[in-house]
Amino acid sequence: MASVTIVIPIRNRASYLPRLFRSLSAVDYEDLEVLLVDNGSSDSSLAQCRAYAQDAPMFVRVLQEPNTGANNARNLGLAQCQTEWIYFFDCDDEFTPSFLGELMPHATTNCDLIVFPTNLVIDGRVKKRSFVASTFVASQILSSTFNTQGMLLRTDFLRKIGGWDSRLQVWQDWELGIRLLLHCPRVTFLPERAYHLLHQHSDSLTGPSMSSRLPAREQAIRIVAAEINDADSRRALRFRLAILNGILLHEGANESKISLSASWITSALSCILTCYTRMGGRGAWRVALQFCKHYRFNFTLAPASTQNPG
Repeated sequence: MASVTIVIPIRNRASYLPRLFRSLSAVDYEDLEVLLVDNGSSDSSLAQCRAYAQDAPMFVRVLQEPNTGANNARNLGLAQCQTEWIYFFDCDDEFTPSFLGELMPHATTNCDLIVFPTNLVIDGRVKKRSFVASTFVASQILSSTFNTQGMLLRTDFLRKIGGWDSRLQVWQDWELGIRLLLHCPRVTFLPERAYHLLHQHSDSLTGPSMSSRLPAREQAIRIVAAEINDADSRRALRFRLAILNGILLHEGANESKISLSASWITSALSCILTCYTRMGGRGAWRVALQFCKHYRFNFTLAPASTQNPG
């Protein structure tokens, strides 16, 4: 039996699949299974997946999830997974061939989650994503370090916390990362090397701007607000909303209608964050982290380690 399963949801991405399949075929790890989950495609995506499954150098299964939404497709993959470890990938990106060979030795019995950086490709330029090695929930709320393609998960642990939230259409991994940390996983951070090429493009499912699909982003904020109950996390969520509002204003849109209770100090700092991002300022989340009292920000990335939430 394979030791790890890669789950890839696919919906109308026919033009991106040849690039994905080339990168998967170059993977130098044999002990794996790939689940391609078609999510109601109306183009040739499903046919391409079936053709690849016949010729792929590893075991590939093609599944169909008629209920639209990437999280529905991911949860079907989770339900069908028969391996101890599971990894989720997006169909419009490129897989690093050495990834599993380098990470799986860290998938030990005293670990539930391995977290690592990934690379963004923007206008042809490759940039390592920001990475904060912290198990504080407030850190995830602001940094989104625990993201879809930046974590390898123990299958049983993900099932225990309920899998992916099928209500969400955007910011799904942001919410999942928060929920993972609320259940105190044993986390191993591998910050030194960034993996994969994650392509940003205009037809991304999250939309070309923050103002596009704003109701879906507001839904994610409301769901997270109901999940957290400590003051530090709620403060971080208030700062996240302030940063979102600044970006919306910078784009010429209206602010979010969500209202979160806050102390006068938090409200004042939120106003500053909104003004800063409204003027086009970047990296506001780093500033916001300084005001989450249980967090000790360190600009030097931590070495590979296993941590429990403090």
